This record gives sequence, C-alpha cells and structure tokens, in this order.
Amino acid sequence: MKKNIWLIIILLITSAYANALQRGDTLSPQLSKKLNLDPNKITLVDFFASWCVSCRIELPEVDALSQQLASQPIGDKVDFIGVQVDEEADVAAAFLKEINLSFNVVDDQSQQVIGEFEPIGMPALYYIKNNKVLGIRFGAIPHIGQVIRNDLKQLGLK
Repeated sequence: MKKNIWLIIILLITSAYANALQRGDTLSPQLSKKLNLDPNKITLVDFFASWCVSCRIELPEVDALSQQLASQPIGDKVDFIGVQVDEEADVAAAFLKEINLSFNVVDDQSQQVIGEFEPIGMPALYYIKNNKVLGIRFGAIPHIGQVIRNDLKQLGLK
C-alpha cells in the first residue's frame, strides 16, 4: 500500500512539472505581448507574491541588481519584469507599495501568466530571449544577485 501511495505522489509531481515551461520552450505570441518582451534582450521574468517569504527576501536584491545593471553597458541587453500573482487587488497594491520595485511589474490577478508558465516553486525566475526560455531558477536562493550575474555571464552577457 505504501509503495502505491509513493508512486501516486511521484506521478503527480512529475505530471505537474511536465506542464511547466522548461528550458528550450517557446512562449506563445500572446504571452510575449502581455509581458511586452523585447526580443533583442534577455528578460528576467520574476514571479512573486506577498505571501511568499522568500520573495520578500529576494526582491530587494533583484531590484538593486536591476538598477545596477541599468547603469552599466550590459543594461541595454537585459530587462527585468516582475509578475505579481496575488489574487486580491488590495493585497497586491499594498505589497507593491511596500517593496517599491523599480522594474516593470505585470499584475496577474487572473492567474493567466502564471498559468502558462506553471512554475514548480516560488519565487520563480525565468531567463527569456526571442520568446525562448534560456534558464530557470526556483525557490529561495541565497545571494540571488550574484547568482543572476553568473547566469547572465553564462548566457553570454558580460
């Protein structure tokens, strides 16, 4: 009996992951338009919510990095877009006011954007260029700013 329960759990987890956008997948034109992606830039799409403790920790560091990179030569090759997934408008607005991000944020109360990405954890960070997923990071990551810098170097940006 225990073996069957574990098999069911594994199947549920792998089937959820199978639907999630993965490295190499292409975004739909509608999704690209909704996010206003520039095909000539690597865009970091960062999913977050007020209830996500790790998001609260990482977002200020991601925001600081976006500001630093904007003032460097790499700034015209990379873009940051947040996707706020709180379902209640007042909660989302209060959280955005609290964290005061400098990069663009898409309000996803309808859950359409996150529904297309289907990340397996939060926070969720996607690297996208030419509507193609180049890389993904899920969950709490210490020193996320340095991790993003390293990822961008591996993607060819110096």
